[in-house]
Amino acid sequence: MISFNKIHKGTPLKELPVPGKTLPEIFLKQVAKYGSNRIALRYKSDGHWKQHLWSDYFNNVEKVAGGLIKLGIRPLDKVCLVSTNCPEWLFICMAVQSLGAYLVPIYPNNTPEQAKYVVEHSEAKLVFVQNHVQLSKTDSWRNELIHLNKTILMFGEPPVEVMKYEELITLGSAQHNEVPGFLKDHIANLTPNSPAGIIYTSGTTGPPKGAILTQKNLVFETTSLLTRYDYVYEEDTISFLPLSHIAEQVLTICIGTILASTVSFAQSIETIKDDLVEVRPTLFFSVPRLYEKVHSTILETVSISPFIKRLLFNWALNVGENVRISRNSNQKISFITGKKWNIANMLVFRKLRQKLGLDRTHIFASGAAHLSAEVSRFFGAMGMDIIEVFGQTECTGACNSTVPGKIIPGAVGPPLPGCEGTIAEDGEIVTKGDNVFSGYWKDKNATDEALKDGWLYTGDIGFFDEEGYIHITDRKKDIIVTTGGKNVTPQNIENLLKLNQGISQAVVIGDKRKHLTCLFTLDTDSLPKLCGQLDIDVLTPEQAVENEFIIKKFQGYVDKVNADLAQFETIKYFRILPHDFTVETGELTPTMKVKRRVIHQKYKQIIDSMYL
Repeated sequence: MISFNKIHKGTPLKELPVPGKTLPEIFLKQVAKYGSNRIALRYKSDGHWKQHLWSDYFNNVEKVAGGLIKLGIRPLDKVCLVSTNCPEWLFICMAVQSLGAYLVPIYPNNTPEQAKYVVEHSEAKLVFVQNHVQLSKTDSWRNELIHLNKTILMFGEPPVEVMKYEELITLGSAQHNEVPGFLKDHIANLTPNSPAGIIYTSGTTGPPKGAILTQKNLVFETTSLLTRYDYVYEEDTISFLPLSHIAEQVLTICIGTILASTVSFAQSIETIKDDLVEVRPTLFFSVPRLYEKVHSTILETVSISPFIKRLLFNWALNVGENVRISRNSNQKISFITGKKWNIANMLVFRKLRQKLGLDRTHIFASGAAHLSAEVSRFFGAMGMDIIEVFGQTECTGACNSTVPGKIIPGAVGPPLPGCEGTIAEDGEIVTKGDNVFSGYWKDKNATDEALKDGWLYTGDIGFFDEEGYIHITDRKKDIIVTTGGKNVTPQNIENLLKLNQGISQAVVIGDKRKHLTCLFTLDTDSLPKLCGQLDIDVLTPEQAVENEFIIKKFQGYVDKVNADLAQFETIKYFRILPHDFTVETGELTPTMKVKRRVIHQKYKQIIDSMYL
C-alpha cells in the first residue's frame, strides 16, 4: 500500500489551438496552413541568416523519410542522431517519428564510449552523425555492432563505407516519385501510442537509461503547457540548448510546431549573446546557469561603475522589487510607484533588456535545475519574471510549473493542467499524468523502481506549500548524512555560494563525515575583474587558488552563507580547484549536472586533506 500526503491536481486541459493525436499530424496541418507564407526555421551561414519556409520544412522531412524507407527503416526501429542544433536535426526527427520509428538522440559532447553505449543498447539500425568530429567517435565500433546497418554523415565528404546525407536525399526523392503521398499515408497510420523517441538520461549515478516516450506523451505535455500559459501564434524562439534534451525538444519541436513558431538556431553556446541580440526571441527558455552568469555579470559591471551609475541602478532595482511583489501578488501598483517604475525602466532596465536581446520576450522560463530565489527576484525586479519548470525526461520534461502572475522566488508552481502531484512518506516528489513515460528500454528493474501504480517517483525531495507550489530541496540520492546523524540538503547551500563573483561550481562534501567541506571551481571569465577589485595583478587560475587575497575573499563568501545556516550545515573548510568541471573531463553530465560520485573519486586526496 503506497501512502501519500495530500494529492494536488492541476487544472483541466484545454484543446490545442491545432488539435491532433500525433505531432506529425499537427505538423502536416501547419504545413497546409502556412506553406510558403511563413518562415519555419532560420540558421546562420557565412555570416548571414538563411531560412526554410514551412513548405521547405515539409519537403526536407519527406525526402529524409523516403530515404529511410529505402534503407529499410520500419515502424518501431531505432535511429540514432548525434549533432548540434540545426534544421537537419528537425528534418530527421520529424521524418523518423512520421514513420512510426524511435529517434534516439546522442549528446554531441558524449565520448566515443558513451555514444557506442547508446547505439548498441538501443539496437539502432542507423546513425546520423553531424560532421567528421562526430564520425570519428564511431571509427572504432561502427563496423562491429550487429544491429547497425548504416552510418550517414550529414556534413562533409565521408569515407567509402559511410553514406553521405545528400545520397539519402536522392533516395528520398526516388521514393516520392514512386509512391507520391507516402509520407501522409504513414502519418495517417500513427496513433497516440506510436513512438516518439528513446531519450537516454544523463547518468549521474550510473549508466544512462533509455526513457521511452510516445506521441501521447508529447501531445499531452505540449497541451498542458499551452493550457497554463498565454500564447500567440507565430512566436520567435531561439534554439541553443541541446536538442538531445527533452526540454529543448518540447520548446523547439513540439511548441514550435503547434504555435507555428519561427525557430532560429544559435550558432553555438559561445555565440549565444550575439545571436540573442539578432533574433530577439519572444519566448526564451534556459537552464539556471545562464541566468546566474548574466546576473553576476551585471552586478560585476555595476560594482566598477561610477558612483552615480551605481546609485541609479540600486535605486531602480529597489523600485523594481516593489513592483515585482505587487505584480505577483495581485496588488495594485500605486500611482507614485508606477511613475518611479516608468523612470527606472526607461533609464536602466529597458536598455539592459535590449542589450541582452530580450526586449521582445514575454515569457521567460528556466528548468533542468533549481533557480535560486535571489536570481529570480533580481530578474523579476528588471521586469523579467522567470517561470520555473520542474520535471525530467521521464515525464516528458515538466510536471510542475509556475502560474503566470504568481512568481514565488525559490518555488516551482503546482502540477501542470491534467497532472497530479504529491509527496511520498520519505519526502520524494511523485507525479502522475499522460506525460509520464512508459518505461525504460530493456530495463524492467529500473522501470519498476520508477513507476508504481501509474505514479512516477522523481528522485527529488520537496514539499508543497500552502499555495500549492512545490519547493525542491534536493535530489534524494544527493542528501548528505553526517556521522552525527544530521541530514543536509547540499543544493541550497551550493546555490547560495555560486552567486558570488569568481565561483563557477560549488560542491558540498560531508556524507558519512563529521562536518561539511566544499570544493570550489574558479570562474575564469570573471577572475580578472575579481583581481581588479582586490587591487592585485591579474593571476592565472593556478596562481589564484594559492593567493592569500583570493582565499580570503572566498572565506568571506563562506562566512556570509554560514551565518544564515544551522551549525551542522556550515562549511568548515574549502579548497579551490584551478579549473572548472566539464563534460569532457567527466565531472558533468551532458546536461551540465554535477556527477558527485566522480568528483568524490577524482578529488579524493584533496577532500581527505580537509578532514585530517
